[in-house]
Amino acid sequence: MAQKHKKASARSSKNVRQNSDMAFGRKKKAKAAETKSALEGATSDELFVVDLVRKIQVERLRKTYDDFFQNPEYTKIAKYFFEQIYGAGDKASRDAAFNKIYEKLSAAVNAKRIVRVTQLKQLNELTDELDLKVAQQFMRTSKKHNMTLADFENCYKALNNRAERVQQLQLLMETTRFFHKLAHIPLLGFVIKPTQLAARALGVEYIMEFFMEGYRSFKSVKNAEPFMVAIEEREKAYLDSLLPQ
Repeated sequence: MAQKHKKASARSSKNVRQNSDMAFGRKKKAKAAETKSALEGATSDELFVVDLVRKIQVERLRKTYDDFFQNPEYTKIAKYFFEQIYGAGDKASRDAAFNKIYEKLSAAVNAKRIVRVTQLKQLNELTDELDLKVAQQFMRTSKKHNMTLADFENCYKALNNRAERVQQLQLLMETTRFFHKLAHIPLLGFVIKPTQLAARALGVEYIMEFFMEGYRSFKSVKNAEPFMVAIEEREKAYLDSLLPQ
């Protein structure tokens, strides 16, 4: 009987420890399977065409949202959103730095608390995957070394992956609205400081400067909803024109 009572007590003690750990977000997590970026296995030729795909889309976005670029209230956020986030630039280095920070965060923080960061990572990975698919389609069907908007749209239509495009737009809107709201939390700039120090310790301070620029751009706009609504409506219309339901 004494031994039985001892075992029951041990089980009870273990349950208490587990509940306590869960309450404070300390439950030991199984290491998540690492997801590889679609571009990691791409050839140099494919990466070259992916760069063309991105340049074409940046040009298209620049024209589609010219009214916001010309509006002083939205110029900063439009430039950041359409030129820097998605611009060709040094996106590979930025993605590597972001993934490094994300891995540290996901190991230390309760998953529910970083849901938007997780969505941002999903958006980035999905966008890479879709861009690579367009590049591969272009390489299969064309012998040209340059790409036009018409070429891009022909590939877009041929791939016929509407569900993925809808998911991409949904992730884009959810994360963007969240980060605009985040930028307007009082004294958030002070709260970010420890994260900047942590990024420096990881050797990826570059990514924090990129995020800080985004923070300043979003903060410069009091009411971003007209901008958000325009993106949602115009991108949905563009999607419907290429891949009708």
